[in-house]
Amino acid sequence: MELLKVWAALLRRKWLFLQGVVFFTVGAAVLALVLPKSYEATSKISVESSDASMSILADMDLTEMAQSLTGASDDLETMIALAEMRPVLDEVIWRLQLRDIDGELLPFDKLLVPGIDGTLLAYPTVSIEPQQGTDILIVLATTNQPELSALLAETMVEVYLAQSQDVAKQETRDALKFVTAELERLRTQFDSALKTVADAKARQQVIDVESEVKSAVARVSDLYAAREEADAQMADVRAQIRQHGVFNEAETVDLIAPSSQASNPLIRDLKKALAELQQARAKELLDKTPKHPDIVLLDTQVRSVEGQLAMALREQHDLDPEVTALRVQLAGLIQRREQIDSAAATIIQEFALYPDKMREIAGFQLAADATEAIYKSLLETQYEIAVAEAMTVSDMRMVEGSRLPDRAASPKLLVWVILGFFIGNAVGLGLVFLAEYVDDSVKDASELAEVLPIPLIGIVPKYRLKDRKELIDGLPATDPLFEAYRAIRNSIAFAGVDQAINILTVTSCVPGEGKSTLITNLAICMAQDGQRVLVVDGDLRRPTQHRAFPTLANERGISTVLAGTCTADEAIQTTPVENLWMMTSGPVPANPGRLVESLRLRQLLQQLAGRFDLVLVDAPPLLVVGDAAALARSAKGLIVVVEAQKTSRRMLRDLRMRLEAAGIEPTGAVLNKVDVRGQQAYYGYYARPVKADGKDPKKGRVA
Repeated sequence: MELLKVWAALLRRKWLFLQGVVFFTVGAAVLALVLPKSYEATSKISVESSDASMSILADMDLTEMAQSLTGASDDLETMIALAEMRPVLDEVIWRLQLRDIDGELLPFDKLLVPGIDGTLLAYPTVSIEPQQGTDILIVLATTNQPELSALLAETMVEVYLAQSQDVAKQETRDALKFVTAELERLRTQFDSALKTVADAKARQQVIDVESEVKSAVARVSDLYAAREEADAQMADVRAQIRQHGVFNEAETVDLIAPSSQASNPLIRDLKKALAELQQARAKELLDKTPKHPDIVLLDTQVRSVEGQLAMALREQHDLDPEVTALRVQLAGLIQRREQIDSAAATIIQEFALYPDKMREIAGFQLAADATEAIYKSLLETQYEIAVAEAMTVSDMRMVEGSRLPDRAASPKLLVWVILGFFIGNAVGLGLVFLAEYVDDSVKDASELAEVLPIPLIGIVPKYRLKDRKELIDGLPATDPLFEAYRAIRNSIAFAGVDQAINILTVTSCVPGEGKSTLITNLAICMAQDGQRVLVVDGDLRRPTQHRAFPTLANERGISTVLAGTCTADEAIQTTPVENLWMMTSGPVPANPGRLVESLRLRQLLQQLAGRFDLVLVDAPPLLVVGDAAALARSAKGLIVVVEAQKTSRRMLRDLRMRLEAAGIEPTGAVLNKVDVRGQQAYYGYYARPVKADGKDPKKGRVA
């Protein structure tokens, strides 16, 4: 049963499944065509040992060094692991400048494991594998360019051989490192000894005895000559200072040199003010006596200006720039004379210290010579180790270089198409299962019974008749679709064994579930079996039954009968089907709900039930308006139409709650528009698909 459910789900959502398969298959083909091509190139490395280097080292009297050397490991797995380490890969990436789409250098691990993006975009990759049964390693390089593939394989081998050579030379390098470190230590010690000698000479101020004695004599002679020169300069400066002093003493208030007035604005202004006061006094004396207050005032002013002028002259003489400069020069000459005398005395005292200085310096020089001898010996050892390192060779060598690939290795169109096909199948199944999981609609009878525990009186398969017809009036009585409605008719008859159902209301959860079409077809089925059937369009809001047959009109109907504008006989219309009559809804009233709940409508239905074998009432959807509940209370039975794969479980739960609240027990439910392909185990004989032309594919007749 579970496999049948899976098969039914696949049939229901076959287009979703096919879309997944087609999408991934075509996508894989497109990717195979548009993705960058990858090219492969190989190089081969042979692992073999050689004793040539050891014999050469023995010939150079380095036998012990040669015996201590060890070659590279002969374990191929170890060699592969060494080749795939970061130093080798980083060097290859740097040499070839391998970069990603962002312009950054490739990480070393991307060269070994490119990932999905690297594989799709043909990023450079390298792999190393042993050749079966041999001591040969195969280096495989893959890129999006044939030239780069060959270059990558070649460079990988070169770098790896260089790295293995470094590994083979590691022991000699360790010895060389030790000797080099010792040389550095001795060089530091030797430099320290030389520095000690130099510091001692610097401290004793000795470089060469004879040279320094001659230098000291020459320096003393030069110092005496400099002292005599300084004495002469001092005498000259003192004479100039005395001469300036005589000149300044001769300058008074009444006798001021023009240079003083020119260089000192204060003296010039005071001299001018004094002359003006003297002229004013002489002018006043022409008319006044010397004791006149004005003359006395002028005399006071003259004396005040003369005092200021005298003070300004003294300041001028004390701060004379030439005299100041001469005094500074004299002080410098005096200091220089003292320094010359001190230096000469120091040089004379140093002559007595030279023997002690030479003994101290000689001891430091001996220590430096001993360190130098050891340093030279280690230099010779370093040379021998360097020669041994140069003669050490690796156990590996390239035996076959890379060749330029002539065609791409991937992607291969057929492989990608097959892979895309299988992935599409898997994704399509996943989408179908996901859609089934997310879909809350009722799909079959078992799911309907879980949500709405009422009898299932029939199942109507999804169909499409010729010329887009929906009614079954043109089908033979033996047609499977007709049989489906006959099964519903029989279920209704069995439900009315105890009490005949002469008024049957049909409703649904929401509009569009095929309720009106089902009522018309059910009425056609009953009428063709000899029953007098009347279809009443009880949907006064959105009536549809007047569209069932071209001969029907909606000018008169229930609304006009209830309004009293016509009789029931006038509202009943005949149809092209024998024993089938129709009462449409009539014009839409202003208050449909009031008419549906009125007593006159119930009385009208009872009158019609007395004239016909069965009255089928097309009620509005129950979850939209409450008219269906009112019509159900006026009828003997209620059928709920549920559209498969559309009506949700939540709608059915709401419908059940409303029916229970209204105290209505439905007669049963009809599962409409069921996709019965592949579900014969559930729905029996009539579960055969119907083509768009209306013919049964097995029997070739109109369905």
